[in-house]
Amino acid sequence: MVMDSDELDTGALLDGAYLEEDTDDEEDQEEPTLTFKVDHGRIRYKTDELDAMVQAVDKILRTDRFVYAIYDDQYGNDLNELIGKSFDYAETEVERMIVEALTADERVINVEVEKIWRIAKEILGVSGTCYTVYGDVPIESEMTLTNES
Repeated sequence: MVMDSDELDTGALLDGAYLEEDTDDEEDQEEPTLTFKVDHGRIRYKTDELDAMVQAVDKILRTDRFVYAIYDDQYGNDLNELIGKSFDYAETEVERMIVEALTADERVINVEVEKIWRIAKEILGVSGTCYTVYGDVPIESEMTLTNES
């Protein structure tokens, strides 16, 4: 059956497939943010919302930006740029870098770095809170300022 473009309508059959008009914009905007719940290195079940955000925050803080082709240029952090820098410089830049990395995720409302401290001569500790649309995620991170290779 051949139809003019004027005859095509919602639900019209074309090459064995129904064409459907996208009328539910709200549904598209509220897709779940599913991820896998990992327990002792094994995937147990799918999870979403706050549990997914805990994983997302951890993953963003562990992933160097621009290194992995699978991620776009907004995903990950630039903390590797602090390697080889002085502790004082790293202390002033680490907050900006963490805030920048986490707020690239549209589910993040705000990021607050509450404490930056020296763990050892070349190790910097950071703690704070990532406020998301699903709830608050605590941030605990440390980074070595020397190249470990």
